[in-house]
Amino acid sequence: MKHIVFCVALLLCTIVCRGWAWSEDNQTASAATSQQINSSIDEAQRKADEDAKKAREEAALKEAEVMDQQGTLQATLERLEAEKKALDEKLDTAKKLYERNEQETALLQKRSEEQKGQADEIAGSLRGLAQDMGTAISQSLVSGETPGRRTILEPLVTQNEFPSFEAIGGMADLMFEEMSRNGKVSTVTMAFTDDAGRETRGDVVRIGMFNALWKKDGKVGYLEYSPAKEAFSQFSVKMPGAYLGEAKQFAAGASQGLYLDPSSGGAFRFISDMPDWWEELKSGGSLMWPICLCGFIAVILAIERFITLMRHSKATARLADAVTPVLQRGDWDAALRISKGSNIGLARVLAAGINHRQEQTEVLESVMEESIQSIRGPLDRNMASLQIIAVVSPLLGLLGTVTGMISTFNMLTIYGSGDPRLMSGGISEALVTTEYGLFISIPVILVHGYFQGKVGDIIGRIEEKAMTLVNSVKKINRQAA
Repeated sequence: MKHIVFCVALLLCTIVCRGWAWSEDNQTASAATSQQINSSIDEAQRKADEDAKKAREEAALKEAEVMDQQGTLQATLERLEAEKKALDEKLDTAKKLYERNEQETALLQKRSEEQKGQADEIAGSLRGLAQDMGTAISQSLVSGETPGRRTILEPLVTQNEFPSFEAIGGMADLMFEEMSRNGKVSTVTMAFTDDAGRETRGDVVRIGMFNALWKKDGKVGYLEYSPAKEAFSQFSVKMPGAYLGEAKQFAAGASQGLYLDPSSGGAFRFISDMPDWWEELKSGGSLMWPICLCGFIAVILAIERFITLMRHSKATARLADAVTPVLQRGDWDAALRISKGSNIGLARVLAAGINHRQEQTEVLESVMEESIQSIRGPLDRNMASLQIIAVVSPLLGLLGTVTGMISTFNMLTIYGSGDPRLMSGGISEALVTTEYGLFISIPVILVHGYFQGKVGDIIGRIEEKAMTLVNSVKKINRQAA
């Protein structure tokens, strides 16, 4: 078809061109030209027919080829579409699988992060526990017997990654070993440092986690532990003799008791630094002597009053029990004989009452009251002195407090407050005198109250028997009348 169209177009162009040429040549030789045109047209027609035929044949071939190719392409397209559909299905499946894998990956990643956080937390806890345990192990008396135990914990403390189960197991074993050995009393022959700074060997008795004793050549003493050196040394302070004696008996197995210091020597140092009674007495200054004198006098008076009142109380009770039935039946001779056999106040009161039983009741009561007042004096003897000591002792302590504070302020005025030791003397005087003054006054007040009660009991029993005598006399007089 393309060739036919081309030939027709060529023919038309030729006709037009020749028409123009004919017009320009004033249509000369029109006959010859017409003949030529006719022949040219015929030739062109013939060629056009041939070309058209050829074109139709080619077109038919092409059409057949196209149809053949169209069928092939259609089959190919259908196959490709089927393949595309299959691939789309696979793609959808792959997308779903990808999305599921993404979700699972995100979930696993989240779980991994959580597990990593938990692992880091556990590792941090184990590291902190190892550090704390390392400090406890370094301060444990058991490490003095077995130095170098802390190295077991170094992998847990120094490593940044999660610790191995071997390291964790080592820490657990060390912990159980520490608990087991801390609950026992062990004796080990080992080296320690003596009080002269020399290394020596002897028996070391460790009492759990509290204290350790050294035993060598029949001598026993306390040891102190140095965590930095992981070694024992003899206690550097002077221990009380009672503590050392108890420790010697304990080391020899003769006693189950022992003075312990859970503060690793702090309490023993505090006890050794405490002044004894003589040093404390001297630190109170000159006023301590009159305060102590008051206390000494109070002790003597209290002992005298205690013995006297106890003797009078018991004798009065015995005499009252013996004379009561005699007075009740009016046997005056027997009552007088019993009363003369004793020299206590109740005997004198009863004797005076029996001797004046013939007098009027008012006179008899007055005589017996006078007798009771006469015996009150010996019973109250030295009671006023005790009361005066109870008042004077805290006043002397207060005076010592005032003088001590004056001394302290004088030191502050002269030397300033840079060195507290300069003020310790005045403060010690102020506090010690007050302490001893109250220490004497409070017991004296209590003792004085107790003695006043005993005097009241004795006088009350005497008055009771005097009334018994008066009532018996009244009864007999009524019967006689």
